[in-house]
Amino acid sequence: MFKASNVLPAFATALLCTVWMILAPMAGIPGWSGFAGCTAYFAAPGKDTKSLPATFACVASGIAYALLSLNLGALIGGQAFGLFMTFATTFLMCFAGGSKLLSFVPGAFMGSFSTFAAGGDMYAVGGILLGVLLGLACDTLGKALVSASASRS
Repeated sequence: MFKASNVLPAFATALLCTVWMILAPMAGIPGWSGFAGCTAYFAAPGKDTKSLPATFACVASGIAYALLSLNLGALIGGQAFGLFMTFATTFLMCFAGGSKLLSFVPGAFMGSFSTFAAGGDMYAVGGILLGVLLGLACDTLGKALVSASASRS
């Protein structure tokens, strides 16, 4: 049997993600980009506002590395330079994981590969970062619905 503790968070996430898919395109933001940030939120260790600084920092660092690579690649070009940037940014994202703030290395990779997928589009970059807040909203609403349901029982 389905429990409220499973159904209500799923409902909250489905509802808010549907609202996101209505509103994001109105703002010129690709809908998928919010899902990248939302995924980063749910994949990060810890939840709630306590984990937001590290999640944002990691996702943003990946975005910054991708934008740096894209912009330098446009100036310098060439496969050898692209391979060098792949090595350098991958090394830096993994190395930075040794710090507490940037320890969520998968978040850096999510920010990076999503930015590459968007070709550096700044609306998508904004959507990725807003998606972290979408994840928080989904989590918060889901918990509130479960709590309200439990208090009625």
